[in-house]
Amino acid sequence: MAVSKKSSSAGRFGPRYGRRIRVKISNIESQMKQKHKCPQCGRKSVKRVSTAIWECSKCDTKFAGGTYIPDTPVGRLSRKASLK
Repeated sequence: MAVSKKSSSAGRFGPRYGRRIRVKISNIESQMKQKHKCPQCGRKSVKRVSTAIWECSKCDTKFAGGTYIPDTPVGRLSRKASLK
């Protein structure tokens, strides 16, 4: 009997869609489900409520961010540009 590694969140797709797409989905979903840093209080307690809506469980701040991560690369660039 062969020993296989534990399936990730993309294991629900089985053998469908190809390995590369399942790996990409797995990476995105694992990053999305982590706790992120709150822009208001600075604590790692931000979780995704729905698409692009994020909420801090400590200070109850709700804000819009990226679809899969609260801080997008474009958002970081615009913040840097506005600081200058």
